[in-house]
Amino acid sequence: MPAPKLRIATCQFPVTADVRANARCIRRQMRAAAQNKAHILHTSEAALSGYGGVDFPGFAGFDWGRLREETTAICDLARDLKLWTILGSAHYLNPRQKPTNCLYLIDSRGRILDRYDKSMLTGGDLKCYTPGDHPVTFTLQGITCGLMICYDSCFPEMYNRYRHAGVTITFHSYYNARHRGPDILDEIIPAQAQTRAADNTMWVVANNSCARHSCWPSMIVRPDGSVAQRAKRHVPGILYHDFPDPKLKGWLHNHKMMVLPRSEVYHNGRPSRHPRALNRQALP
Repeated sequence: MPAPKLRIATCQFPVTADVRANARCIRRQMRAAAQNKAHILHTSEAALSGYGGVDFPGFAGFDWGRLREETTAICDLARDLKLWTILGSAHYLNPRQKPTNCLYLIDSRGRILDRYDKSMLTGGDLKCYTPGDHPVTFTLQGITCGLMICYDSCFPEMYNRYRHAGVTITFHSYYNARHRGPDILDEIIPAQAQTRAADNTMWVVANNSCARHSCWPSMIVRPDGSVAQRAKRHVPGILYHDFPDPKLKGWLHNHKMMVLPRSEVYHNGRPSRHPRALNRQALP
């Protein structure tokens, strides 16, 4: 078999409020991904910082210095391993504005190339976070990829925008964990991932925290809507997948793109215009 054009690794572990413990998990999975010759590791929403409003009440008194220290260490390890990394975290703005819920895109030289800020925020999110207002796409090994976070999947227009941008793989980070038990999210989020993939003829790499109760395990969905891989619920681990995938022989049904209206709004809440929000290469 020829070498894959792109090998991805998407991981899950039980995200906590302990930044150092989260960082240890991420670094361990980065090393495993590099050993398995992955080009990129994808972490879940808030993987490093912990999730405001769930793992801790809010960001009052949050140790931003420690978060910057661990982010820098992860960037350094990405450089040493030559591993692209999608890092779920939080991004500091200023004392008067809530941080963003973000994904840092770190390249194989350890540089933060871009940052995606969660655009569609739940009511609970708005108590802790400021929304973003920009998409993030990038090309790796000749394949165009996009970034999204959790609640974004509830809005078809978010995927439609990436389809118009020529995205083949969407890395979609979730945090649907630490619930009291099963609820509607156990059913609706996997169904959304499959529907968004099929409706936009793109791959969806949807990972999740595996802290109990996790509403669903991490999964990789083909452009026909079928599930290529699914992790074990509540068990830390990594899913690997190679592209192009010769096994993709399903029915790609949706060859007509939705219109991309100029008037569409791709966020809720009020995005920040602070310089730290606009600088998408900054540390947290």
